Amino acid sequence: MSLFGEPFTAKCRKSDVTIEVAEGQSLLQALLDAGISMDYSCEGGVCGTCVVPLVEGEVEHMDEFLTEDEQESQLTTCVSRGIGEIEIDV
Repeated sequence: MSLFGEPFTAKCRKSDVTIEVAEGQSLLQALLDAGISMDYSCEGGVCGTCVVPLVEGEVEHMDEFLTEDEQESQLTTCVSRGIGEIEIDV
């Protein structure tokens, strides 16, 4: 699967919004487009600035920042993609 693969849904717990992330769009860009303020820097999955807590769901992790253990409860919004529907704590 490519970086901007299948569309998915992200439920945002703190913001109480559900975002549709399109094919060809990063989760980070979808969050910013929805008016959710996010810190980010490299947009390549190496710095960890855009990491958010993962509450529920399956994620294809494509970053080089998080350890396997961290990937169970966090994701990088710039490069990682949800599979189907995920819930994040933003």
